[in-house]
Amino acid sequence: MHQNSTDIKDLYQLLAQAETMIDKYNLQPERFLERLGILQPQLETEIVFGKSGGRFLLFKTLEEAKERIIIKCPWASNYGIDNDLMLRLNYALDRDVQIDIGWGYQYDMGTVIKQDSNGNFTFSRDGQHRYSAMNKLFQLQKRYPDRLQLKLTGGHSKYFVCDRKFAYVGSHNVLSSTIPNLKASYPDIQGDEAGTIHRSSHEIQRLILRYDNAPDLSHELCDRATSA
Repeated sequence: MHQNSTDIKDLYQLLAQAETMIDKYNLQPERFLERLGILQPQLETEIVFGKSGGRFLLFKTLEEAKERIIIKCPWASNYGIDNDLMLRLNYALDRDVQIDIGWGYQYDMGTVIKQDSNGNFTFSRDGQHRYSAMNKLFQLQKRYPDRLQLKLTGGHSKYFVCDRKFAYVGSHNVLSSTIPNLKASYPDIQGDEAGTIHRSSHEIQRLILRYDNAPDLSHELCDRATSA
């Protein structure tokens, strides 16, 4: 019993020293604690299966991000952007987290996705269900114009980035589909989806640059509307 108390005391002292070093030299806490042997090192790449994996990670991103979140998903429906997700979006924005959302599918542009001469987006009835949450996002952008940016990217890729901590790349349309229960016991029945978590700073930077360098295609739609 005495030995256990001594071990716990030593551990607390080690953690206190580690905290001092992290603050003093502005170190990355996870890497520093890994080098001390206090934390097990995380894999740079990890496979995630099922819709539950992607959905859980998106929630984790919105709850833990401190600086910037990038979410790239072609479609945004009320089914995916439900009350649970909206609460977490608001929570992140209230913490002054910058959120960038890339949306829109290239083959829907000009047919399903249209823009009037005033720059307002409209959606045709045939494909409106795929973009049923966009009006909610437009309203949210009006509330947080300096923190929430929506970009019409037109691509088919699906990924999101949490600060520079990790990124998720996968097949799951995280903004247009959900699962009934994140705690379900059998994730295999929740959709045949697969993705990967990336913790390599190099790979994360590649995704950030890919998003930042992608043009906003809303200008193209606006030009069509003006010339029509």
